[in-house]
Amino acid sequence: MRVGAIDVGSNSIRLLVAEIAEPATGSGLVTLARAGEVCRLARGLDRTGIIDLELAERAGSLAADFLRRARSLGASHVVIGATAALRKASNGSRVAEVIRDRTGLPVRVLTGHEEARLVYRSVVAGLGRLARRSACVVFDVGGGSTEIVSGLGPEAGRWASLPVGAVNMTERHLVSDPPAASELEMLRAEVRALLMQICTQMPKSAPVLAGVGGTVTALGMLDRDLETYEPQLLEGWRISPQRLGEWIGRLSNLPLEERRAMSPIGEGRADILPAGAAIVAEIFARFPSPGLVCSTQGLRYGLARLAAEEASNGASSTP
Repeated sequence: MRVGAIDVGSNSIRLLVAEIAEPATGSGLVTLARAGEVCRLARGLDRTGIIDLELAERAGSLAADFLRRARSLGASHVVIGATAALRKASNGSRVAEVIRDRTGLPVRVLTGHEEARLVYRSVVAGLGRLARRSACVVFDVGGGSTEIVSGLGPEAGRWASLPVGAVNMTERHLVSDPPAASELEMLRAEVRALLMQICTQMPKSAPVLAGVGGTVTALGMLDRDLETYEPQLLEGWRISPQRLGEWIGRLSNLPLEERRAMSPIGEGRADILPAGAAIVAEIFARFPSPGLVCSTQGLRYGLARLAAEEASNGASSTP
């Protein structure tokens, strides 16, 4: 069965088209196509409480383009899921309507719980044997929130959704170029306090600490010395604690233009990467681990498995 997933995130809109051998369980997933475009729906949201409708229209156009691509590749059922930006914005329902009008499909504004569980399931499935029988902590640093889930193998346990992401924390704390040490410390102190408050019932350490999202992808590509995104070389790559600290420190001290010139980072993420890296640093400090495992199978993979399950039960996403 071929299915599609469109992830409407706070920073980017992402597409996945996949073939799934066992739709009822979501196993046997093969990636046919994936794409992503920066949209920055969360721009200014922390300050205004609303999403700019011009950004909403761009999100609708991107989602419509991705839907056409998924249909052209034979996707029988397509799911559109939205995350923190639409959860938080007072006009989130209006933005969902804009995207629905452009695509003809409903937009599911996921709760933090739904998002966290879908991400955990996808990451553990993608890592396979490495995570299947291990105690795992999985996190996803987005533009407007960070989801953290602990579990044992494929069974998710406790979860938390922190209201910190690479976009809103950049806008809230980082004004200098490169960020001043005092700005970064204020950012990290806020994340640290939230981790202490919200993750008290989670494990003290993580045999497998796996991350997804653009920040983790950029760190993995830098550590793996990749010029272009190659998911088969990133999936399961472990960044040692020493190397992780070195990369985070380096990125925090580079001016914006130098970050933009680094091919694993590029224009769409260069300005928010120091904030994302600072969040990763605090998560790693809270959940000590032999290293940070990079996963390329985030929310859109969870949405694709959900689409397969629904299609196997007779659901349709024909506009």
